[in-house]
Amino acid sequence: MKIRQFNREGLAEFKRFLADARENPRHPVRRELLEDDRLTELIVPAVEVQPRSLPRREDAARYLKDLLKPLGDKAVVRNAGLWSWLTLFFFDEVCPAAGGQRLVKNDYHYLYEPANARHSYRHLLFIAWRVQQVAGPHTQLFLRGPLSTLDKMTSEVFKRLYLLRIRCLFEVLERLYWDAERGRPRSGCVDSQRVRPGDLTHRLPSRIRQLEKTYDLLDMTADQLLELLGDEFSPTPAVPATLDTGRSAVTGSSNRRRP
Repeated sequence: MKIRQFNREGLAEFKRFLADARENPRHPVRRELLEDDRLTELIVPAVEVQPRSLPRREDAARYLKDLLKPLGDKAVVRNAGLWSWLTLFFFDEVCPAAGGQRLVKNDYHYLYEPANARHSYRHLLFIAWRVQQVAGPHTQLFLRGPLSTLDKMTSEVFKRLYLLRIRCLFEVLERLYWDAERGRPRSGCVDSQRVRPGDLTHRLPSRIRQLEKTYDLLDMTADQLLELLGDEFSPTPAVPATLDTGRSAVTGSSNRRRP
């Protein structure tokens, strides 16, 4: 099938389908919407999409990267009609049925809202593609889970746009929070209830906000940024359990300060 995008009426119809499916977990997927000329239009240049199994976010990221490459990133990144159409096409993957029933979550997981910073990164298909696009080779922390869910670590990073502007961010995150021996993220790094030394949820955003007042972080290397972050952010932090969040020494005087 050639890829299409929903127009305004198509987006509204897709939204109605989500409401109906949420009300009735056995509601059939409305695949007839995909080729309805009243609700959709063809993408140019033409791109063929085929049904396939995408059980994990990594599978979706790789497939979508190749599938959408002919369109160019700029034409894709804010296209609500395209991502919502693709979600309906792959609805069995993003919202799989169990025992003939589906648990349809909030609309923003399926209906892409590029202008809404609180919702856009929660779109299940888009975020898989986006991770692959911005993280380059450093995706281990973010592409592990099933396509039908959004993990806490991905949410914590992608909801903060100021972090995404730092070019070396994903290499730094991988070096800080990936446990290579166990093949998984380090335990406790995204604990939403407790503040832990060097954690991703609380301490890293706070430390970055401190540093950006003095340093230009955007084009630093991973080594430079890690030096500035300090001992608290080593894989085995040598800091006390109780943090003085109001004070922080800044090291690495060789790094570029803001003028």
